Amino acid sequence: MIFDSISIIGAVLDYASLAFILALVLAGMWLAPAESSADVIQRRYLLLTALIISALSAIIDLIFRSAALADVPPLETMEFIPKVLDQSDFGFFWLLRAVTWLAMASILAWIWFGGRGIFPCVVLLTGTLVTALLISGTSHAGDNGIWTVENLINWLHLLGIAAWGGAVLLYAFVILPGLTQQTNPLQIAATVSRLSSLATGALGVVIITGVFNSWRQLGEISNLWNSDYGQMLLIKLALVSIMMTIGALNRFYFVPQIELWHKDKNRQGTKPVQIFHRLLRVDSIVFITILIAAVILGMQSPPSHDAM
Repeated sequence: MIFDSISIIGAVLDYASLAFILALVLAGMWLAPAESSADVIQRRYLLLTALIISALSAIIDLIFRSAALADVPPLETMEFIPKVLDQSDFGFFWLLRAVTWLAMASILAWIWFGGRGIFPCVVLLTGTLVTALLISGTSHAGDNGIWTVENLINWLHLLGIAAWGGAVLLYAFVILPGLTQQTNPLQIAATVSRLSSLATGALGVVIITGVFNSWRQLGEISNLWNSDYGQMLLIKLALVSIMMTIGALNRFYFVPQIELWHKDKNRQGTKPVQIFHRLLRVDSIVFITILIAAVILGMQSPPSHDAM
């Protein structure tokens, strides 16, 4: 039981770190570029933390996958790991991911010592895309190969969720508090609008790819309520619906309210921003529960696989 919990926690942290790195890249390129040296330093440390978590979660995944392949307890996998890395598809993908991680860590070091411009953002974005592809390739979606339609659709689904949830997390706990402290109504209104546009686009990707994934994995519609996999999928869909509802409320009510607030020269207080901020924090909690549901779902055998 404890090993299952560690495996779930590791996978959730893996998805969360991927989402946070992608959000940091999108923030630097478009959503909310750093306004001060303090912002730059803060984002360096956030990126460093996310990369460390990514590395640790990947190591946890390697240990547990090696244990499953060798049919031994996780604490007895050390002697089998070299063979897994050398002789399995998972090991090959894991090594590619390690190389990708080293490239991103090198870029972080370059940024730390004064590197600037679009180049580090492009490298980090490419690294994130490759990492997502490799994570997807070692899931059920990659059973028939990394370049199959199934895996590429799942890759887009993973990226959509990461962009959506990662941006919400970063904006709720880093960007918006900083802008509020600086009392910058123009930047708040501009970045809130961008966040809403990003979330809407990412949501479209999540819905389209999610429908495809569900249809492929379920096999029959009755499996949605007659199988453990389908029931967990229903839980995940319910959580996504909550996040969608909060997003719609923000986009169609609070974003226009914040835009009106920023244009009002006689504005008093920051009430629309405060309510928006609270909703984003709730949204963030829902996003984490979605990641947990997604991890548990990924550990179960889809009905379409059982039928084979």
